[in-house]
Amino acid sequence: MGSYETGITETVRTFFSEYTVHDIIRHIGKTKASAVTGWLDDIKLRPERALIIGSYFTGAFIAESLDCEVTVVDINPQLKFLLGEGVEFHDSIHDVSGTWDLIVDTTGLGGVGEDELSGLDSGAFLVEDPTSDGSDGTIMRLNETEERLDMIESDYRGSLRTWGLRTKTSGTMTLTVEVLRRSMADIMELDGVLYSTATLEFFERLLFRKKDPAGFLSRLESTALMVSSLRDVDCDTVLERNLSMIKSRVIPADLFK
Repeated sequence: MGSYETGITETVRTFFSEYTVHDIIRHIGKTKASAVTGWLDDIKLRPERALIIGSYFTGAFIAESLDCEVTVVDINPQLKFLLGEGVEFHDSIHDVSGTWDLIVDTTGLGGVGEDELSGLDSGAFLVEDPTSDGSDGTIMRLNETEERLDMIESDYRGSLRTWGLRTKTSGTMTLTVEVLRRSMADIMELDGVLYSTATLEFFERLLFRKKDPAGFLSRLESTALMVSSLRDVDCDTVLERNLSMIKSRVIPADLFK
């Protein structure tokens, strides 16, 4: 159980999760990255050079998980802070070309097209599928995962799929918000709980509109969940239960063609 403090009286207490919003993002990101490294183990591929297109957030976690020379391309140069030391960064895909051992496209809805991917070859090619088990018809119609997989010649091709919470997309921030929303709802079912709240704001505006990485990171370190209750509440257990529902797996292209 996390820390707590009393409020207006000693009867009502406010309980705080140990988890921050950033902790939830890390958990989801590592779940996706583990699916990728597991697939590489399955096909017995040890890449020496990897190209990742898109860094937010999946690309950054995959880059961190690979034990090889990694290059990341993202049109948003302010996202370079997400990457660890030793990762080469470019803000234009036209800065990179040629043959790679592994290419991963994490750009999702409205992401890279054939013009950007032309001239690239890879031993293995992965596309992160932006849809999930709660995607509606409009989102599904804009999903170009299968078409993108045909844009690069590769011996091994697959889509990285993430599901479990019936979210509209598989985006890390989408999943993070859903973990918080579900956890608040679950806690409200507990006896003695007055209300629960979470750190919910439009984090991405800080990053993509205001271009303020420091402010973005600062907000992510906020406590994830807070509960006002007459009885003890373990916020982290509820968060972990919802996080455990998130599954990620690489589906080989030949299984859904």
